[in-house]
Amino acid sequence: MLLRRLDDYQSWQIQFNGSSVLIDPWLTDHPISGAFDRRHGTGFTTHADLVRENSDIAAVLLCTSVDDHLRPDSLRLLTNVPVHSNLKAAKAARAAGSPDTHVRVPGDSFDIACREGGVLRVTSTACGLPLGLIASGWVIEALGVDGEDRGRVWIEPHQPTRAVARDVADRGPVDVAVLPTQSVLAVVLPVTAGPRRSAEATRVCGARALVPTATDPRRDMTWWQKAIYFVSGGDRRTVNELRGSAELIHLRTGDWLDVRSGR
Repeated sequence: MLLRRLDDYQSWQIQFNGSSVLIDPWLTDHPISGAFDRRHGTGFTTHADLVRENSDIAAVLLCTSVDDHLRPDSLRLLTNVPVHSNLKAAKAARAAGSPDTHVRVPGDSFDIACREGGVLRVTSTACGLPLGLIASGWVIEALGVDGEDRGRVWIEPHQPTRAVARDVADRGPVDVAVLPTQSVLAVVLPVTAGPRRSAEATRVCGARALVPTATDPRRDMTWWQKAIYFVSGGDRRTVNELRGSAELIHLRTGDWLDVRSGR
């Protein structure tokens, strides 16, 4: 089971036995603007790249309907791919031109058949408040043809909690947790957790490695946007909070990670 960072923000690909799922894909150079600005850095994975790789994109998973997760221009390039998300994001995906949408609530599980055998088993997980009202996370498990566990990843880009981490651990050993390591406050509203909560969630779910997501969120913001967003944390503090319980692996854009071997 392989994990790839598609851009320098929070788009991901998981591949197993010839098939992939995309999480919050942003596959064009169309920028984000509005409450905050974001532009792609160099080297991000495009839809054309996936076509050249002959990737079998079996599903899209959306964490929320907010525009740094749900990119209408990218979904329009994936119109034949099933989309799984919460209710609000499913409505937005349908409006963007994705006809095959499926509403998932925390605890829902479903299997995605892989081109070369086996399945990717996907489970929706709850997000901590206040973003839990509009957002969710995902556990993706790779199961071989014989049903053998071939890897397990938990992706929660906003608010991982101890309670959800325990639920994730109950499904079996987690190889990689993809969690935020920079705390973001929008005025006084907590948007993402920081090193302390993400390190705690990593320990509770038993993950062997923590991969940071949504890094450097203020990079392309205007001055007035930066004035209302407060960002703290980072890699060094996260390593201190982990206290040796898990490895911090910072993937660059385009990097692949074998979730079992750590390479």
